[in-house]
Amino acid sequence: MHLPTIAPSRGTTDEHDGSRRQFMVSAAGAALLPFATEAQADVELEGVTLEETITVGGRKLVLNGAGVRRRGYFKADVTALYLPEKRTTPESIFKLDGYRRIQLNILRDFTSSTISRIFISDFKQAATEEEFKKLIEVISLVGGAYSNVKRVTKGDVVDLDWVPGKGWMAFLNGKGLQVQGAGTDAINNELAYQIYLRMYIGASAPEDLRNGLLGLTKLNRV
Repeated sequence: MHLPTIAPSRGTTDEHDGSRRQFMVSAAGAALLPFATEAQADVELEGVTLEETITVGGRKLVLNGAGVRRRGYFKADVTALYLPEKRTTPESIFKLDGYRRIQLNILRDFTSSTISRIFISDFKQAATEEEFKKLIEVISLVGGAYSNVKRVTKGDVVDLDWVPGKGWMAFLNGKGLQVQGAGTDAINNELAYQIYLRMYIGASAPEDLRNGLLGLTKLNRV
């Protein structure tokens, strides 16, 4: 006695194939998820969360690295460097064109006079004697911009951008700082900004800060 063979209906086969395809897609997505999360994750340093990517002037910048700037025994700020693309040497960063941002996430209170004094000291150390003399007028303009800020406090964010076609611009908590005596909110001198970069990633910068900004130090993902 032979039992009749019952063929599965077309609908059952389609449903089975559809479920199988869905399972495979889900499994593939789950396998890739850790990589996607890692690529998009922000980072954390000293309780400060830093975005992996930001937009400046309509252009996307990526977090190249971050480090803690110290003043004596105290932690002054979490410094982050954003560039059009990641670079791991000072020389390659100095050659980059386009938008750039140095972001200072303040960790303690400073008065404007203290900020100006620290800036002039660090700038003079990073520049050659000839460069410093050449940029005296520019340095005074930066000092004028800082004088508009009576005090910065823990939690404040200072952005120092290079904007193509305009120059060096400073922002405190998203608000632009006017440059006294220049009649503008920008200092159009790229050499001055290059020296400012040297303050953080040049030979005179602390090694741990420089390595952090060059992306050579592993940061905690959040």
